[in-house]
Order: sequence, then C-alpha cells, then structure tokens
Amino acid sequence: MLSRVTTHVHQLISAMMHRISFLVLFFAAFQVSAGAQSILVSEALAIRTDYGYELVGRLRDRILLFRDKYDEFEVQAFDNQMQLSWSRKMDDLDRRGVQIITVVGGKNDFAVIHKLRRKGVYQLRIHRYDPGANLIDSMVLKDYGERMFQPPVLEVLRSEDRNCFVVFNVADRTRIEMTCFRIDKMEVLWDKTIQMPDYYYDSKVRSMTLSNEGDFFLVAEQNNRKAKNPEHRLEVFYLNKDNELIKQVPLNEFASGDMRFTYDNLNKQLVGAGFYAEKNRDRSNGVFFVRYQPGNDPFLHYEPFDEKFLSVLRRKDMASEGGSDKGISDSYIQQIILRKDGGAVLVCERYHELQRGTTSGRGFWRDGMRMVVDFYHEDIFLIGLHPDGIAHWKTVVHKKQYSQDDEATFSSYFLFRGNDKLRVLFNDEIKYENTCSEYTISPIGDFDRNGIINTMGQDLRLRFRDGLQISANECLIPSEFRNKLKLVLVKY
Repeated sequence: MLSRVTTHVHQLISAMMHRISFLVLFFAAFQVSAGAQSILVSEALAIRTDYGYELVGRLRDRILLFRDKYDEFEVQAFDNQMQLSWSRKMDDLDRRGVQIITVVGGKNDFAVIHKLRRKGVYQLRIHRYDPGANLIDSMVLKDYGERMFQPPVLEVLRSEDRNCFVVFNVADRTRIEMTCFRIDKMEVLWDKTIQMPDYYYDSKVRSMTLSNEGDFFLVAEQNNRKAKNPEHRLEVFYLNKDNELIKQVPLNEFASGDMRFTYDNLNKQLVGAGFYAEKNRDRSNGVFFVRYQPGNDPFLHYEPFDEKFLSVLRRKDMASEGGSDKGISDSYIQQIILRKDGGAVLVCERYHELQRGTTSGRGFWRDGMRMVVDFYHEDIFLIGLHPDGIAHWKTVVHKKQYSQDDEATFSSYFLFRGNDKLRVLFNDEIKYENTCSEYTISPIGDFDRNGIINTMGQDLRLRFRDGLQISANECLIPSEFRNKLKLVLVKY
C-alpha cells in the first residue's frame, strides 16, 4: 500500500515539474518576444477647448506635456507607467496677448518661446523651467516695437541638439528679421535683417537649416524651368555672428524637383540632396548630392535611378517602359539621416493630394459644389549615399494610406533612430479601428516588417508624423480620438 502511495506521489511530482518547466519556458519565450517592444498608454485627456499641445519629452523620471488651453497654460507630468503624476498651471505666462512659438525640451530643463503683445508693442521672450515646471529664468530676446499695421509673423528653426534656435519674422516679403539664441547660456548669438528680392518668395526658398553653433543656411533656387539651362543654380546664404556670404552651386545639367538640406555638425558641412529630371520636372530620374563647407568649393554628384530600383518602387517591369515614362513622380525627401563618414541616408515618401467637387455634405460653393481633398501617402524609399554621392544601397518599403479632408493628420510615418537600425512606424490604414506596423531597416538597407499594435476597441488614432523620440530606446506618439488625447509610449 505504501509502495502504491509513494509511486502515486512520484507521478504527481513528475507531472508538476513538467508543468512548471513548460510554464518557465513559456514565460521566458513571452519575455523575449515582449522585450523587443512594449507599449504603455496614458489616460484620456479632454482637449476639445485646447488651442494646441506640444510634447516636451523626458526630464529626469517624468514625461512632460505642455498644453495651450483656452484660458491658461498647463504642464502635465506622467510617470514611467504613463500615469498622470501632477499638473501645474503656468501662472507666469499671462493668457492675454501671449502666442506660443515653440516649446523646447532639454536634458535638465525646458523652454517656452513666445510672442508677447502689450499696447501694440511686440516682444519675443523666453521662459526657462526646471523639470517640475518651476520658472528658473526669463529674458526678452527681441523688441519689435509698435507695429500696428504689420505685426510680426514668427517662425522658428531649431538645431540638431535643440539647444540653439533662430526665430525669423516673415511678415515683410522684402526682408527677413532673424534672431539666433542659445538656450544653455541664455545668450542672443546674433540678430540680423536680410534684404531679400521679392521673387524669392515665389517658391524660390527651398530649405533652411541651423548648426549647433548658430550657423544659419538658407538655400534658394533660380531658373529651374527646364533641363540644360545654363542659368539654373542654387544660391546658399550663409550667416553667423561674424560672416555673411552667398555661394552659387550650378545645376545646369538637369531640372530639379524636391530637395532638402541639413547641417552635419560632426563633419562641419552643409549636406543636401534633391531629385533631378532629364526632361519633365514632375518625373525624377535620379538624385543629386551636395556637400559644402564655407570657404571651400561645393561638391556635387548626380546619381541616377537604376531599372531594378524603379521596378520595385513602381511595381512593374521598367525594362519594357519607354524613355518618357522612366522615372518617379510625387516623391519628396522627408528627412536626411547623416552618416559619420560624411555620407547620408535619404528618407523619401511618395504622396499627392487630389481636389475634387461633390454636391454632398455641407459648405456649398456658388456653383453648388463642395471641394473635397483626398490625401494619398504611399511608399517610402530610402537611399544610402557614400560621401562621394554614389549609392551604397536603395530600399523600398511599401505602404498605402488614404484619407479625406483631414490634412493627412494620421498619415505618413515616424522615424525612430536606434543604435543599430532605423524603424519606420505608421498606420496601415487611416480609419478609427486600425493596425499599426513598423519596418526595421539595417545599416545596409535590409528590412523586416512587424506589427506593433491593434487599436480595435482601444479608442486610439495615432498621429505618427507628430511623434517624438525621447531617448535611445523610447518614443512618444500622440493619439487623438473624438477630442480625447492619449500619449502612447513605445519602448524597445
């Protein structure tokens, strides 16, 4: 009898050990798969009456959100589980006559740059706060004086490290008033006014960028009417505290399309790229690559698209197409990722808008038609370029997004820069219940597609294009659903 009991106990123990081993293996596997990424969602915040909000980022152990409400300004803090920790009203910012220009988050503090109007007099001011939203410093950056008939219209451009910014007034077509400021030193680096020809504002200014040291570059284009035009050129305006100069870059071989420039703070050079066309400006046949260091001659290289790349991008065999149809249309350079060797990775997206009339809905025009705008945000392609402009690799990642009359708020993508790869995050479709995906892209262009989250029943509509990377392994994505804001924290 005892022998039977002993045998039965051994069987029970063996079965229990087997189950424990299975559970250990199961949870170990779950932790590995979940360890690749985790998603935390904050509680919903009512934003029906808000003018706007801005993601400040992570300061110490809290994630901060700045809200521009109807009658006050407020900062809200969330802990590492995205639970609301505290809210603080910005009593030092009077609601009356204040317009927020931008909110800049740093490592240990954040700054609110705003325009103040008092009795017709306009000032540009900065308030600096600690991680608890306590005012630690303030300063008047520029006094515009009394401007009753032409109040300043201010825009801001920030450096890569977000410590330096330039605010420029574009109210006057013939000149640009610019003020460059460094936050950590609370110092105006320079204040200048550039006289601009009137024709520059007819789609001639193509890009602006700012270095971490306060060097400002404006790139304008002239005579981009057709290919083989000897007058077609770029004009690079370079400004800092001590220098003002203009450098010309001839582009007389081809017509050009969309382009973008950024400053390489590591290699101390201006880096830019754009599309070029052999015949039709609306159909690009390759990219050009520009590097420029003030005081030296600019470097320019043209890199054509090959048939294999075009076939993958356009999803048809380009070898059988005629010469007039070889190329890509509706393509834009959204970002330039700088490489340490002086090269770059171009992140490009294909999108276009379509306006059409309809007799449905409200808001009729005189002819009984209402204009509806359709937004198409489609494939993304990346091109890795060596410092000499020759292509290192090309990659196409497919997506297809369509929306209507929403300013493409939930379309496009967010680019997360990891230590060893890039991640492209986006909505699979633009609708209330949706799935979200990501492409992970290696340094040589290999990629993989993974699902991130299914928003079914979660009251989430993610605005990926407005996301913010807050650390080496975290990004913050805002979600707006029926006038409710949620913050989605993605950890890798």
